[in-house]
Amino acid sequence: MWIRVGIAFSLAAAVLLAGCDRGEPVERSLVDGIHEPEVLSETPRLEWPPSLVPNRFVRGWHPWNRGGERTLVPGAGESVFEVVNLKQRKRQLTVKFSVFELEPGLEARVCVDGVELTSVPLANPLVIDLPALPRGRVAVTLNCGGNPRPPSEGEAPLGVSAAFIRPSLPAGDVSFEPGGVVQAPWSAVDFVRRVESPSRLLGRFRAPATADGGRFTLTAEWQGGDRETLYEWPGDGEEIDVVLGRQTGLVRLRLAAEGDGPPGRWEELRLLSRERVEPPAPPPPAAPRLVVLYILDALRADALGHLGGVSGVSPTIDRLASEGVTLTNHFTVAPNTMPSTKALFTGRAFRTKGGWKLPPEGDATLAEAWAAAGYRTGAFSANAFVSDEFGLARGFELAPRQVGAVGVNTGMVASARRVHRYGLEWLDRLDRSESVLLYLHTVHPHNPYDPPEPFRSRFTGGIESDIDGSSRTLLDIKHQRIEASPADRERLKGLYRGGLAYNDAELAKLLEILEARYAPGEMLFVITSDHGEELFEHGGVLHGYTLYDEQLHVPLIFWWPGVLEPRVVDRPTDALDLHATLRALVDPEGPAVSEGQSLWPLLTGDRQIWSKPVRFAAASSLKQGVFMARSDTAKLIWAPRWGMGQGLGRTRDAEYLFDLRADPRELRNLAGGADLEAAWLRSQLLGWIEREKVIDLEGASPDEIDEETRRRLRALGYLE
Repeated sequence: MWIRVGIAFSLAAAVLLAGCDRGEPVERSLVDGIHEPEVLSETPRLEWPPSLVPNRFVRGWHPWNRGGERTLVPGAGESVFEVVNLKQRKRQLTVKFSVFELEPGLEARVCVDGVELTSVPLANPLVIDLPALPRGRVAVTLNCGGNPRPPSEGEAPLGVSAAFIRPSLPAGDVSFEPGGVVQAPWSAVDFVRRVESPSRLLGRFRAPATADGGRFTLTAEWQGGDRETLYEWPGDGEEIDVVLGRQTGLVRLRLAAEGDGPPGRWEELRLLSRERVEPPAPPPPAAPRLVVLYILDALRADALGHLGGVSGVSPTIDRLASEGVTLTNHFTVAPNTMPSTKALFTGRAFRTKGGWKLPPEGDATLAEAWAAAGYRTGAFSANAFVSDEFGLARGFELAPRQVGAVGVNTGMVASARRVHRYGLEWLDRLDRSESVLLYLHTVHPHNPYDPPEPFRSRFTGGIESDIDGSSRTLLDIKHQRIEASPADRERLKGLYRGGLAYNDAELAKLLEILEARYAPGEMLFVITSDHGEELFEHGGVLHGYTLYDEQLHVPLIFWWPGVLEPRVVDRPTDALDLHATLRALVDPEGPAVSEGQSLWPLLTGDRQIWSKPVRFAAASSLKQGVFMARSDTAKLIWAPRWGMGQGLGRTRDAEYLFDLRADPRELRNLAGGADLEAAWLRSQLLGWIEREKVIDLEGASPDEIDEETRRRLRALGYLE
């Protein structure tokens, strides 16, 4: 575990930055408990997925087990190794195949850091001569064209049993202490940071006890490729105080130890820069008499008309978006209901045990905070997860369990109508002077995709398929018991849209009733979703097993006539921010554990500056989990379960890197090599996962539920 180091101020260094007109001087330690430092060393053997050591198989490999023998099968395209190189010299990569008789004339193409090196005859073992490699992580790509010959029955495909790179330097020990690093040759330690210009690097180096030939350097590598040596020993003095050029952006600060001899010690390494200090945000508006938090289950953002969806599917929601504030880049922090709703209610993202119950004690939930402020709180959910059974009714005085009870293979055609009816009947029983927080959670367009007429025919007419959208059918497709034709796929998408259109029409009726009861300014209506849905974009269906954007990008609309002016906000936000925003209306200080930021400055147009450069998500209900960090331009996913998805659409890469500008559909995995933004995201993602170990917000196992709840979950496709 890395040790958190507090922020300190250095008056002497502040004077050196006095000429800068941007913000206040702030010191931040490199060993900060937020970014996980990366230790590099050379090893002869490459590790199998899901290892995160830099000498490893990275992507494009598929596991194969035959008779207890485990091999890695190269894919039809690029299969990537990642190796560490700490000294420029020629090396050899040796690949051993589990198939010993290869067809003659086959070749493998080899690339190094994306540049084609050579084509070599496919042999066993395959020995590849590598040129003098750059220092650090290096991606070596092997392209065998997939399996050269399909295996006959009972025969194993072309598989790799091991890979080695030689020669390799001895690995030097590296250890961390508060604010410092103890480092022995041969090793490197990378810190990747986003810095403002100008910035300074401060610290000191304690030389080894004996000078036996070791060499220690501190270098900076910028995103554009510029490099500079900031410090070296022997040569420089003990104190480190250097300017990091005049560049702004990502920089890799590398501590390198070469040669022989005892370790050296880097102490109090810290960055000093002037950071923009935002003035305090104005307080949010006074909380209204009625706040409705409305969840449409499994609604992906691009299904809505105003976010690029098919015209005519969501006229009511689109109207609210045009009359209110719509946040077009809003994301959930989990691809399924239980962990995403826990995050919305607590302000914390769950990295592990996402399906476990929320315990009855702990920091106040969103509903408990509103109840403490004098609001009546009611929850009406057609999803069985949002119930007392799973601890998610904490703080709600009323949470009926039978709102969405259905059979296993029957549809949800009345779900929204029932949810609305229960909510309105409860409001009718309250005194009109009381203030209310009302949580409504419909199961549309969640599976089963079974909308009533006329919505069913409106979006499926003319499609030559009669496939139904039952949960059983979708699970059969997912587990490849049924093969969906192109027409079947289009019909399922139409049924999904029909469920949304039905819910949208029922929402119009609900709003008409509420607008007759509450004057403008008295009602805040917030629309969002707990997660999205995959509709074959990456081969699969349903949700919960990947962190692609079709499962994370969801709508968020604030409709508050008379208070919020219509506007579009395109800054990235997430469900934790929604928690902080709603919490701020009645509890401005917020909970100590909250990971979100209030959106009120964006909603009111006070400012568009946003200070959350990286956002996280986790498929925490899965064993071993899948974890994601994204910036505005890139997205990194680590899947220690060795891939994402289940059944149809299953992939086997343990790490994914997507360029969101060039590849917004997330179709090309770029993981591997020395990409600076990937290293920055990886350092923060691993730090985010590590911090969860000191937090325990989990309750009992999800296995402890009654038969009625099991029946409702089975109807939604969560249980088979």
